Amino acid sequence: MKKVYKSFDIAGLKYYEALFVISKLKVGQKLKLKPDVAIYYKKRKLGYIPKNANYSISQILKAGWNIFECYIQTIDRENLAIGVALFVRER
Repeated sequence: MKKVYKSFDIAGLKYYEALFVISKLKVGQKLKLKPDVAIYYKKRKLGYIPKNANYSISQILKAGWNIFECYIQTIDRENLAIGVALFVRER
């Protein structure tokens, strides 16, 4: 059973490519997390983990530990908001 490490709304959606792909996204869909705490759908950058939630995550990713899985929890297409849950990958 997976445990949620953190949940948050993706920061900076309006500055990147979320507007172009939000119609293709679905709740439960897996997203990619990069070491600079950016979140991607395929090759499209959606935004970042919010500053108030990213310090420990960025340190773990920069150390080369790929232990997180990121999934969409909520999508608000009208207000351009995407909520995600970050899980620690099972062994």
